Amino acid sequence: MPTADSKTRRSNGEGSLVLRKDGRWMGRYWVTLGDGTKKQQCIISKNKQKVIEKLRCEMTMADRGAPVLHDKRTTGAYLEYWLQSIDPHQVRPTTLQLHTFITRKYLIPLLGKVTLTQLRPEHVRTMLNRMESNGCGARTMQQARNVLSAALREALNLEYVTRNVARLVNPPKYTASKRNHWTKEQVQQFFTVAETHPYYPLFLLLFSYGLRRGEVLGLRWQDIDFDKNVIRIRQALNLLNYKAVIGPLKTNASKRDLPILPFIREIPLSHYSASEKYGDGLVFHASTGNPVYPNTIVKIFKKLAVKAGLPPISLHEARHTTATLLAQSWSSPKEAQIILGHSSITTTLQIYTHTTQQSEAKAVGALLQSVFD
Repeated sequence: MPTADSKTRRSNGEGSLVLRKDGRWMGRYWVTLGDGTKKQQCIISKNKQKVIEKLRCEMTMADRGAPVLHDKRTTGAYLEYWLQSIDPHQVRPTTLQLHTFITRKYLIPLLGKVTLTQLRPEHVRTMLNRMESNGCGARTMQQARNVLSAALREALNLEYVTRNVARLVNPPKYTASKRNHWTKEQVQQFFTVAETHPYYPLFLLLFSYGLRRGEVLGLRWQDIDFDKNVIRIRQALNLLNYKAVIGPLKTNASKRDLPILPFIREIPLSHYSASEKYGDGLVFHASTGNPVYPNTIVKIFKKLAVKAGLPPISLHEARHTTATLLAQSWSSPKEAQIILGHSSITTTLQIYTHTTQQSEAKAVGALLQSVFD
């Protein structure tokens, strides 16, 4: 019968085995963390052999650089910590808002009770299956998996976990819907209706430069240098917690200088006398003097499109329209990338390839018609 003082001593580096006063066996060993500090790990069970086997297994993993950390923190507790203390320092406010929504809507309710160190790929797969059965689309499921992966990447860096299990689960397949765009003639038709609207200059800037919605709403008079003939895109206005908030641009590539086109030069000047009194320096304001809400522009754009008898497109597709027209005007992809503020030339080339294929199809069709008519 073993006593409370019984101890099985092992050689250095192999840990130790001790019988506790409560009759359970405890295995102990040390692991070295990435910052050089050491942390003692404990394994406790009534079954001595089970402790020995688990001790050997975990020490082997520690020797391979993948220690098993005995942390009772739940996945939910860690995700809240990540949202509060880590993510705000790494992403834009609008991205943080999306991460917060996805985390609290899906990740914490479906994974929150699982101990962080015990999180397995099957937990992630089960979460995605439950989301699908609850009617979530592939894009939402993909976002949930990606947000979890971003959070676990930081947990891995902090050595709270030994692997990012979200990356071991294939993301749901998502095919983006085909983007529509207007032709040059349709854009002209839109402006025959929009030219009498107070936001006519705003839409002119959107279509002329392919600006993002937040970029044009965040444009300041100080960003328009008439002497040097340049418009500097330096900030964006976005909706954050139902408030219009000035913030950083989407990417570093979004920061760009654009030439003031001749027909643009005179338009904003008519708004200056009305805008300067508000003190925030913004070019565009609502009738109340407040910044223009992004959703307001969306609604006005849709109404003007209907009034012009045009097929509906989104404001983002208006940007896509500009990219398509640039391709059709034989601007180089690199020039278009700079004008549009794409962070990757791949995004620009996708538009150019699609446009080129359409042009080639029309050319072949015209050739065949001329041959066989």
